[in-house]
Amino acid sequence: MLDWFQKRGGSSSQPAVPMVSVGLGGFLAGTHVASNLGWRPIEALTVGDQVLTFDHGMQPLIGLSRETLKISEEPEDAMMCPVLVPRDALNNRVPMYLTPDQGVLVESDLVQDIQGDPFAVVPACALEGYRGIQRLHPAAEVEVIVPRFATDEVVYLEAGLLGYAPTERDLLADPVGTDLYTVMPPNEARKLVQAMIASETCAPFDTATAHSTTGFPIIS
Repeated sequence: MLDWFQKRGGSSSQPAVPMVSVGLGGFLAGTHVASNLGWRPIEALTVGDQVLTFDHGMQPLIGLSRETLKISEEPEDAMMCPVLVPRDALNNRVPMYLTPDQGVLVESDLVQDIQGDPFAVVPACALEGYRGIQRLHPAAEVEVIVPRFATDEVVYLEAGLLGYAPTERDLLADPVGTDLYTVMPPNEARKLVQAMIASETCAPFDTATAHSTTGFPIIS
C-alpha cells in the first residue's frame, strides 16, 4: 500500500489529496524528543518531564494525550494519512512520519513576517514533494501522542526537526492566541513550499552538507 498515493496521481506540484490546516499537533509513537532525560520516545515521557523547546529552553509537560488512528483505504480517509520525511530532509537523523496536520517550523529566506524572522509554521502535508517528502498509507494503525505545554512551543524531534506543539486555549477568551509563531494557512504554506522547491532546483539540496542556523541540540 506504500504506492497508494502514486496510484492516485499525486505529484510534487499538486498534492494527491486536499491539504489540512495546522491542528492540535501530536507525534507518532516512536518519535524521539529532546528532553532532560536525553532523546526519548514521545510515548515514554510523562507529565512533569522537561522537554527542550526552540525558544524557551527546557519546559515541563503539563499534559499528554494519546489517540489511535485507524486509516482505511477509503477516499475520505486519505487526508489522515501520515507524511514520510526522509532522513536529513528537515534536519532529522532518521526517516520519520508526521501527521498531515502537524505543524513544522521551517526556515527559509522566502519567509517574511513582521518580526523579520525567516521562520514559519506550516502543516506537514504542505511539504509534499520537498526533499522527497511524501504521504504514504501506513498499512497499519498508528498511535499519536499529543504533548501539552503552558504556552505554544516548538520542540526538537529526531535531532533537528522542529515540531509545533500549540497549547489548548479558550477560543472565546483568547481567539487570536500567540503571535510568537507565524502559522500559515494551507494554501499560503503550499505556495511557500513550492517556492522552496523551485529555489532548490537551481541549487540542489545536499544532505551530506545540510545544516541550519537552528543547529542540533547536543543531548545524549
